[in-house]
Amino acid sequence: MNIKNNYSLRAYTVLTISLLIGLTLSGNVAAHGGATGIVKERMEVMDGIGKNMKSMKEMIQGKKPFDASKIAESANAIKQASENITDLFPHGSMQKPTEALPEIWQKWDDFSAIVGQLVTETGKLSEIAQGGEKKPITRQFAKVGKVCSSCHTDYRKKKKKN
Repeated sequence: MNIKNNYSLRAYTVLTISLLIGLTLSGNVAAHGGATGIVKERMEVMDGIGKNMKSMKEMIQGKKPFDASKIAESANAIKQASENITDLFPHGSMQKPTEALPEIWQKWDDFSAIVGQLVTETGKLSEIAQGGEKKPITRQFAKVGKVCSSCHTDYRKKKKKN
């Protein structure tokens, strides 16, 4: 290989790596619309909770193989993340692109109670899942889903349908 081809190969490699890094970073920015600070942190926590919920839902619905131990792990991960949710909502943290509604701070006691329910219900789900039986796991998963839904209904901006 001559020097010119070697240089071209290196330039192509650097360009490719740069594009891949740029696409990766822009994907993260697009996912959170350029969120920073505490807003970005809570969006990432909520994304993690959502991914865990989706994983459990797919197993319960039979879209993925049912694995009670994975459900217990996911429920426990949500429980641990939920224990700090209220810390992610300091008063007035409404910087765009937050999905939080001002009602969170106007009805703080209710919001905090829902967060407490999420901690409790995911803790129960984790315990029930250790038993391995699908039916009680499914019932408890539904309770967790209702808690999530109640919070989203009252305290999160409605998502626009495409």
